[in-house]
Amino acid sequence: MGKKNRRKEKKVKEIKTEEERKREMDEIKEKLTGLGLVEEMDGIKEFYERAKDFETTGEGWSGKIKVPGTKRILDIRLTSNKLKECAMALLYNKTI
Repeated sequence: MGKKNRRKEKKVKEIKTEEERKREMDEIKEKLTGLGLVEEMDGIKEFYERAKDFETTGEGWSGKIKVPGTKRILDIRLTSNKLKECAMALLYNKTI
């Protein structure tokens, strides 16, 4: 006799509200400005554009953005899933 087929119901993904997305982006932006990375810099400017799109549409995005002149790469994960937090890391790269 074989095992019984147990079907699991899929859980509905909870999506962050626009207010929650905005709060998370504000926290990340504060950390960047605290590190001296301002919006006028090339790579940071691109991040701000992506963050603004994420706040309004809720569409997730992840990737890496080079920040010229600082020898750093922004590694970003923007997610609209309530169970996961948006994250950003500054990676060192001596060739940039």
